[in-house]
Amino acid sequence: RIDRSWGRSSYSAWIAAPLDPARLDQGRDRDPQGEEASLTDVDSDAALWSEQGPLAAFPRGAAAGDCLHRILEQIPFQASEQAAAVIDSELRRAGLDESWTPAVLEGMKLVLTTPLGGRLGSLELGDLTAERRLHELSFDLPVEHVRTGDLLQAFQRNPEASFGGEYLKLLSRLSINSRGFLTGSIDLVFSDHPDPQQARWWVADWKSNWLGERGADGLADLCGPRHYDPGAMQAQMLHHHYPLQAHLYLVALHRHLRWRLPGYSPERHLGGYVYVFLRGMPGRDGWSDGGVGPGRLVEPAPLERVLALDRALEGVAG
Repeated sequence: RIDRSWGRSSYSAWIAAPLDPARLDQGRDRDPQGEEASLTDVDSDAALWSEQGPLAAFPRGAAAGDCLHRILEQIPFQASEQAAAVIDSELRRAGLDESWTPAVLEGMKLVLTTPLGGRLGSLELGDLTAERRLHELSFDLPVEHVRTGDLLQAFQRNPEASFGGEYLKLLSRLSINSRGFLTGSIDLVFSDHPDPQQARWWVADWKSNWLGERGADGLADLCGPRHYDPGAMQAQMLHHHYPLQAHLYLVALHRHLRWRLPGYSPERHLGGYVYVFLRGMPGRDGWSDGGVGPGRLVEPAPLERVLALDRALEGVAG
């Protein structure tokens, strides 16, 4: 028999059905196929935000999500007339009508001008000059032999950090038995300060998941910042095993910085992760210093957990 536990795998393969041949060797982490989650209860604070964003009616699903990913990979993060041309090109490539260009352009403007909040304060993606960001960082991490139990042990570290106790129950239901290489691509790696001596490095992941309310009596479906409150985003994180993805990406970033950044220290240079829900970003409206707000989830790196996961992939005990 062929030893199917050895090969190239990915986060997507690990959370899929065991030995799913469609995902085992791809290494591409795509947004959920046809993702759609209707909400009936909205957090009282979220009710202050807009219920309809520019990307509310934009097509849903993996193909449309890939289109938005490619746009963010190419458009200038600072205001530029080139953005519309990039959007037109990628819409055509995806087989989508170019009439979507104004909505996508407005949606990208909100994504790039939203203060990220949390540990990142008033930093906006639009503040990131070319030298402070790296798009689509691909990786192939050697995996000695990792099983579900190894991941559980790592996630028990930093119990005060997000996605500890509650996520452990979900993680324990996965059937992971992997050897070979873990492959993937991080949407964005960026530094949080223009001075390299003061900067920490973060991973960002774009999510096009549609959250909202079904329209009634011929009215349009509602989908906007109001629907991307912390509770709704937390539910999406848990449902799709995004915490596992985030931590694997932090391991990949940790190794990349260890190899490429002189004097690297995870305590000093490893920042954390940001999940950007593209349809829920509000722009600068309603921003208050020290807050986070809808559409983005910002978490500092739980170092003990990340380093334990790094050791687990290397097959090092403890």
